Amino acid sequence: MSKKKNQYSFDFVEVFAFFYKWRIHLLIVSIVSAVVSAIISSPIFITPQYKSTALFFPSTTNSIASSLFYTIKEKAKDPLKFGDEEIDEQYMQILESGDLKSNVINHFKLMDHYKIDSARGDKYTALYRKYEENIKARRTNYNSIEIAVYDNDPKIAADIANYVLVMVDTVKKQIQAPVARQIFTIVEEQYKNKLAYVDSIKSRMKSLGVKGVYIGIKGVYGSLQSRGGADQTGSSKNNVSENGAEYIALEEELNFEVEQLSNLKLKYDQSKVDLDAKLSNIFIINYASPSEGKAYPIRSVIVLISVISTFVLACLLIVFIEKFSQFKKALAGN
Repeated sequence: MSKKKNQYSFDFVEVFAFFYKWRIHLLIVSIVSAVVSAIISSPIFITPQYKSTALFFPSTTNSIASSLFYTIKEKAKDPLKFGDEEIDEQYMQILESGDLKSNVINHFKLMDHYKIDSARGDKYTALYRKYEENIKARRTNYNSIEIAVYDNDPKIAADIANYVLVMVDTVKKQIQAPVARQIFTIVEEQYKNKLAYVDSIKSRMKSLGVKGVYIGIKGVYGSLQSRGGADQTGSSKNNVSENGAEYIALEEELNFEVEQLSNLKLKYDQSKVDLDAKLSNIFIINYASPSEGKAYPIRSVIVLISVISTFVLACLLIVFIEKFSQFKKALAGN
């Protein structure tokens, strides 16, 4: 135990002696490193980047009508319900879509803003690479989506983040719009055809009624006799016999078709609401605002890391030089 303690004390003395011997050199190297790293990390060499973030929750409802029109057997969908993991992934795909990126690029003229030479052959590759470096989206642990934008102008960073918020909602509506239009056209045609068919049944039943067919009224013959005597009763009996079955069949069919028409009318109203709906698909938690402080570079961290790294490398280099010098002396002595 005493031997280990003495060994420890001896090592500590050696280390202390090493730093004391080379203190001036290490101090000079550290100061030079701090000055150089501070200069290199200044705005002269590295353009400061400002970060702005916007946050939103996706909506789980794709069809607004399904939240407003539903039968007793159906369950209403809550248009105010926040998104889940699956919905978040869908919105992440929209945020990565070419349509959204192109719209943002064109709106803010990012080719010029990022100072990309339009004459270079890979200008679009460079542009989209820069876009992906500066405009990022990620899903948080709370199933919300964060849009983070880095730019050398804090106001532009905030404007881009807020514009992406608007565009993610707009692009989703643009994706849904053609399908909603097709659905509405199909349902509208079916509804009009059904409505015309119901009207034709009503017209036929009306014509049978004009001929004197009265179905479902108890004591029909007695009623007819009181109105017109035996001749009229005989004539009416013939009408009932000939057209009564058709009238009953039409009445049953009418009841069935009216129910079908009611269902189609509900679908028609639903599809029209989905076609014309202006409800937002996202719940905005916070809009982006211009940052008061830069996000990159953090000069204090750069300087600290640089000084520590330089100090350690300098120590290793000095140890190597000392050992190499001792090795040369040993060879010369032999």
